Order: sequence, then structure tokens, then C-alpha cells
Amino acid sequence: MESGALPALARPDAGLVLISEWYTENAERRRVVMDAVVDTWARARLPEAFLSRHCLAGSDGRTILNYAQWTDPAAHFEFAADPANQRAIAESIQALVTEGPPGRYSRPRVVRLREAPLRGLSLSVSRSDDGVAQYIHRGEDGRRVHVLTAHDDEGDGTVLRFRPYRGVVREAVRLDD
Repeated sequence: MESGALPALARPDAGLVLISEWYTENAERRRVVMDAVVDTWARARLPEAFLSRHCLAGSDGRTILNYAQWTDPAAHFEFAADPANQRAIAESIQALVTEGPPGRYSRPRVVRLREAPLRGLSLSVSRSDDGVAQYIHRGEDGRRVHVLTAHDDEGDGTVLRFRPYRGVVREAVRLDD
């Protein structure tokens, strides 16, 4: 299923989150890259362990936040190590984006700051006074932390915000209580 919404950051079945920032020359190139990435993943034969991949558009007109979720790290490693998958996905994306591999993080810890709809995200290093919630991702290596702050507005342009663009999503598995 394709989605133009923000990713479900607190998805309970996501055991691995991959996050990277990509930079393009301008808004037109950014759109081309995001469309090509989502189209490539939408066409790929993806394992059950794949949950979602979203491209979020930065408010600066050139930045992309790439956010992917998998059920667990081992399943992602297995998929990424397969030469057929490398040809089908990695090569086409590397032709578009020359950044290094994404950071690998655990499912985020959620800090709800107030009740409001989520409309955008920003990258944070500390608590944000204007946020709705913070999603704190701890790196697999234990050394990195990536904080995404959710906002209910578009912002005033002084801080880079990420808006939903496109994504490929597998519906969440219902967990019995």
C-alpha cells in the first residue's frame, strides 16, 4: 500500500528503523529522487519483514529524510546481503543518492508532550517546546541517538521541518492483548 502520510513512528512490530538524510540540488531534483526511491521499493519483491519506507520532504526544498522500518535487524541483513536484491534496489537508489548507508536504530521510545494531530517532523538534539511528541531512536551501536520531534504545524521556516511525501507501507500486524 502506498501512503502520503507520516510514518507510524511508534509501530509496535518495528524492531529496526533505518534513518538517513539526503541532500539534493533543488526541489525538482528532490522530487525526482523521492519518486524514484518509492517507485523502486513499490516494485520490489519485499519480504514479510519489510514494514515501511517513507521519503519525507524537507521544508528547505532540497533535503530528504529517508525512514524505513523492518521487523528485525537479521531479516534486513539477510535481504540486503542477497545479490538479487542489491541489483534490484541498491543500485538504482545509489545512482540517485551518493550518501552513505542509513543509520540503524531500535524502535523509538515515545515521549508524548501534548495531544494534537501530527503534521510534520524535525530533527532535534534536545527537548522541543513546540513539539507534540518526541521519538527517541537509540543506535544499534549504542553510541548514536536520533530524535524526531513531531509537530502540529508547518513551522515558521526557521527550523527544517519534514513533511510527508510518499511511502510504501505494509499494514501493521494486530497484536492480541
